Amino acid sequence: MILGLPGESREDMVETVRYVGESGADGIKLQLLHVLEGTDLAQDYRAGKVPVLSLEEYLLLLEDCLAVLPPEMVIHRLTGDGAKAKLLAPLWSGDKKRVLNAMQQQFARDGVRQGSRCSSAYP
Repeated sequence: MILGLPGESREDMVETVRYVGESGADGIKLQLLHVLEGTDLAQDYRAGKVPVLSLEEYLLLLEDCLAVLPPEMVIHRLTGDGAKAKLLAPLWSGDKKRVLNAMQQQFARDGVRQGSRCSSAYP
């Protein structure tokens, strides 16, 4: 699932993740929207039509998404990175080590637990 698509609110994204969690799927991949050079999306981004998430916004969104996923669901991916030579935005996503470290620190600080707000979550 791509997080940060134009026109989707935070609530829309979390609700879609909840839907996938309740669908019976065994796993999910969460992926940040990347704007790459040479695409229609890049043109729209340059024209100011496509906002991108900051690292802080993305981490908070991931926390909300993890909370609504069943604890038994496999999470195959929490982030990804576009080809650095073509990456236009968000540039922070090109530093995978920084992203993974920030994710680990914030999740530990906030006590993130997969399934904490899922109707099928274990007590």
